[in-house]
Amino acid sequence: MTTRETGTVRTATSIILLYHRIGMPRPSSLVWGQYVAPPLFRSQLGCLAAEGWEGISLERAITGPSDGRNTFALTFDDAYLSVYEHAFPVLVERGLTATLYVVVDSVGTVNQWDCQRGDCVERIMTLGQIREMADRGFEIGSHTLSHPHLTGLDDDRLRRELVDSKHRLEDLLGREVSSLSYPYGDHDQRVIEAARAAGYRNAVSTVLGTVAAARSTYEIPRINVRWNAIGPLLKRKIRRAVRKTMVVPCQP
Repeated sequence: MTTRETGTVRTATSIILLYHRIGMPRPSSLVWGQYVAPPLFRSQLGCLAAEGWEGISLERAITGPSDGRNTFALTFDDAYLSVYEHAFPVLVERGLTATLYVVVDSVGTVNQWDCQRGDCVERIMTLGQIREMADRGFEIGSHTLSHPHLTGLDDDRLRRELVDSKHRLEDLLGREVSSLSYPYGDHDQRVIEAARAAGYRNAVSTVLGTVAAARSTYEIPRINVRWNAIGPLLKRKIRRAVRKTMVVPCQP
């Protein structure tokens, strides 16, 4: 689909795809654009495979060599039940993995942060379902305790949202939680430093771009996949991300 050229050297591309809800769009939702219908999700994976893209883990996408192949990693923010019901079986069937970002205080309940804004109710996975995905090799990351705008928090509340969510997930899952997704993509240098101090090894944003565009491992760009991303439109969005990319060495 795309290979960047630097002088006469052809460089493979690595991208991170961002999903939220897997299901049919609901007109009552304030964020209905976040839905991706299950058949479309299957189609997107097929499109990527047909174009020669290899699905890999988030950590490998960020830190590992691509061996000259275009690669993609999948991420799901919020841990909606629909991801477990519709995306998880498809990914297992295809031998793919993903990173699931969990809002810890909402596990087994509903999307409280959206409901407070008047959005429709969506169920969040139970702890058992999250554990099942982890046991199948899916990475579990933190999406904070309560899904706030992090830049608006005082230092104590910011630390709790980042540190406590990480530690609680680690205690519940019995494994390290090393990746963070900023709610709403909201972050600044203070938030980045707090994430580093909390012990995360990387963090993903909502800025459009490829992995090579990351200014640091705490500012990894992603491509937001929405309800209308059929094959040609998904490829167009990936091309836009590649065009935006300024190859800057990723600093730890």
